[in-house]
Amino acid sequence: MKKQILLTPGPSQVPPRVAEVAARPMIHHRTPEFREVLARIHKNIRCVMGTTGDVFILASTGTGALEAGVANTLSAGDKVLCAVAGKFGERYSEICQAFGMNVVEIVKEWGGLVTASDVRKALESHPDAKAVFVTHSETSTGALHPLHEIGPVVREHGALFIVDTVSALGGVPMKMDEWGIDMLAAGSQKALMIGPGLAFLGMSARAWKAYETSTLPKFYFDMKHYKKRWEEKGETPFTSAVTLCLQVDEALQMIMEEGLDNVIERHRRLSRACKAGAAALGLEFYSENRSDIETVVRVPDGIDGVALVSMAQERFGIKLSGGQAQVKGKIIRIAHMGYATEQDVILALSALEMCLARMGFDAPLGAGVKAAEEVFQNEM
Repeated sequence: MKKQILLTPGPSQVPPRVAEVAARPMIHHRTPEFREVLARIHKNIRCVMGTTGDVFILASTGTGALEAGVANTLSAGDKVLCAVAGKFGERYSEICQAFGMNVVEIVKEWGGLVTASDVRKALESHPDAKAVFVTHSETSTGALHPLHEIGPVVREHGALFIVDTVSALGGVPMKMDEWGIDMLAAGSQKALMIGPGLAFLGMSARAWKAYETSTLPKFYFDMKHYKKRWEEKGETPFTSAVTLCLQVDEALQMIMEEGLDNVIERHRRLSRACKAGAAALGLEFYSENRSDIETVVRVPDGIDGVALVSMAQERFGIKLSGGQAQVKGKIIRIAHMGYATEQDVILALSALEMCLARMGFDAPLGAGVKAAEEVFQNEM
């Protein structure tokens, strides 16, 4: 018998308290009972996003919110800048191209960062750019982009700042209003601790102004419908994903009970411990400015990265993630987001140690676990 531990960067673990909500009797989405649920979700998700502005719930994965951010603010032919340093930066670029944007990519090698200086140079070269798209936590590489530095640069040039925080929201600080973010897209299956299927989209006043001149086609993702229905009835315009809404309501209440600052600090502590363990094993980190929701390391020379991930699951029941696209088989991604605990980090590191040892990598058993334990012990 094996107990399976899910430590992938989405879907992530769902707390039992949240999971059991899905077994409750179905309720109708056009009732006072459900409107109370939606009102609670809106109040709490605004807190997590760091905004007093509009936030809408979409029955889609996070990619739907990314697309909505494009469709509601721009027109075909508009020039946009897309920060591309990984798989999900590429996705923003692909969405913009699908809508007929004139896309200028700000490209860094996977694992690198697009900095405020890079964005400033791009805007100076393309002063007619209408928007800048950035992925907050680039889950494919483990890098965290410095939004607090990029935002003021974008605002100074008058462009819209549109951000993908699908994997980061709830695991790292987010201050949408303070950082000058105009459209903020998030998803449910990462640090927000429920399964896939819900997305959230925050919109600033500047985004609504851009909406007035946007000519891109939209229907299901037309935010005017969402705003009108919310202001008039406190509902979503189309059928809500009722069960997922009930679950995210419960998950957000858990975050509020723990305290948002405490949640962020918990992620930092798990990150410090996991990264200390990886370093103690002699593993090299893949990215700069590493995110607290995951630890991403290079697979040592001579080790089959795909086989390593398979062994961790088959032998020890620990589900990690490998690399995508050009880094498939070259990196290992250990998620510590949402419902992850200190025990999960210890289990992940112990499984990684034993798998690497079985595959011929020379690292002393227990070194990674010991380093992580020391972090936890010193921060009790």
